[in-house]
Amino acid sequence: MQTLNIWEFTSLVWIGSFTAGFVGALTGLGGGVVIVPLLTSVFGVDIRYAVGASLVSVIATSSGAASAYIKQGFTNLRLGMFLEVATTMGALMGAIIAAFISVKALTIVLAVVLLYSA
Repeated sequence: MQTLNIWEFTSLVWIGSFTAGFVGALTGLGGGVVIVPLLTSVFGVDIRYAVGASLVSVIATSSGAASAYIKQGFTNLRLGMFLEVATTMGALMGAIIAAFISVKALTIVLAVVLLYSA
């Protein structure tokens, strides 16, 4: 297998991230269902690093898309704020647990979520 130089890797990750942002904003999935499999399966990045990078990028995707949806009047802010509190608590618990479970278990959880999303 040929190794990618830094420019090829950067370009391919950028294209994948752009696609993830587009799909994430369009579907409300945030893009993580595209970025994590791309980084782990295609580029061989450890799933813990892929999840961390995905979460940072999903913040940008969510912020950009949310502002557009708010401007167009498609957002129920009361429901969104309620969900924000619950998802933040769930994210904190998930991040703490992820530090203690195996990479194989994380991969299985990701696979189940991707199958459900599909």
